[in-house]
Amino acid sequence: METYPIRISSKGQVIIPAELRKRHGLAAGTPATWSEDKGRLILTPIERILDEIQGFLKPRPGEPSAFEESLAERERQRQREREEK
Repeated sequence: METYPIRISSKGQVIIPAELRKRHGLAAGTPATWSEDKGRLILTPIERILDEIQGFLKPRPGEPSAFEESLAERERQRQREREEK
């Protein structure tokens, strides 16, 4: 693992070395998150997180999607409300 010396500014800002920005496609304005794991700080671009979870909630064949199920649940709720009146 290669290391890169950096300094944290008085405002808490960190400059990501140009080589790392280029290698990982990080441009000005790239949204990212910081996380901590066993004392290490991890910077993860939001696009990578979205790529990792894309399809995570995809229904199995023949099952309704979460969206379809929420619409069906709302219709069941409306029906119960009609029956209560």
